Amino acid sequence: MNEEGLKVAIKESLNENSHLQESQKHLLQEAKVWKEKVSDLNKQKITFEDSKIQAEQVLHDKENHIKSLTECLLKMKDQAPVLGEDLTDDGNLELEMKNESEIGAHLDNQPKEALEELVYAAECQICTLLSEVDETKEDLIESIKNLQTEQESLQSENTQFENENQKLQQKFKVKMEQYQENAMKRHRKLRVEEECQLEEEERFSEVDKKISRAAEELETYRRQVKNLEELDATIHYYQRQSISYEKKARDALAAWSAEKNLKYLKIVNAHNRQKLTEMEFKFKLLEEDLYALNVSNTAFGRELPLYGPSPLVQSSSPAALGPCHRHGNRKVRG
Repeated sequence: MNEEGLKVAIKESLNENSHLQESQKHLLQEAKVWKEKVSDLNKQKITFEDSKIQAEQVLHDKENHIKSLTECLLKMKDQAPVLGEDLTDDGNLELEMKNESEIGAHLDNQPKEALEELVYAAECQICTLLSEVDETKEDLIESIKNLQTEQESLQSENTQFENENQKLQQKFKVKMEQYQENAMKRHRKLRVEEECQLEEEERFSEVDKKISRAAEELETYRRQVKNLEELDATIHYYQRQSISYEKKARDALAAWSAEKNLKYLKIVNAHNRQKLTEMEFKFKLLEEDLYALNVSNTAFGRELPLYGPSPLVQSSSPAALGPCHRHGNRKVRG
């Protein structure tokens, strides 16, 4: 369960990290776009300001030109008082002339009629120039107003973009802090789970070692049990062999005893047959002569050692001679 939860937490963390990275990338792209827009607007603003300065310079130059023409006309008025009424009616008009030297030359060289025509033409030209100047001035004023309005709008949009950029940066900062905090929490959690997993692995390793030792001990016990079983079987085998050998020894001893008793019985029987023969001979002699009986008894007593000592005399215990020996003694006694 811990491993599955760890995998799920890691997957969620990776997904959130990927989402935050995509959000960061998107915000950076938007900030870059807005920055480019602000840069373009600043360039347009600078261009409009340059245009305004140029227009103001042109307007100033034209005003200076008009002023110089007016001064020239005033000088011409002073030099030609005949034309004063026409000039005073149009005192607000301004004449465009090339320079004072040319006007002075015309005044000195041309007659008065030509001067009047020249003044009339100058008045018409001045009216035209004034009309153009007024139109240009109005256009410039309108352009300046439009530029100022556009500048204010651009400044407002720039301020709005900067505020939105600051909000996005603040939001991104908060998201990054949350991401870092969550990453630290998950890192600590993963570290704790790794430590727990290492402890469990150590415990499992110790258990495996104990199981291995127990298996080795069990195998040792099994070998010992097998050896004991083999030893027990060997002991039983040798016990059976010992019993068999004991039985064979008893049988051999019994056979030897029987053979010994048989030999003894043969000797006893032979001795008894001899005694019987002697007794028969003795009875026969008793029938013939009492004196012959005494002689026979003396001869019998001398000839008995020819058969050797009896086994009953050699044995220290009657029980060691066996039942046949005892039975033979009873027969001898009878």
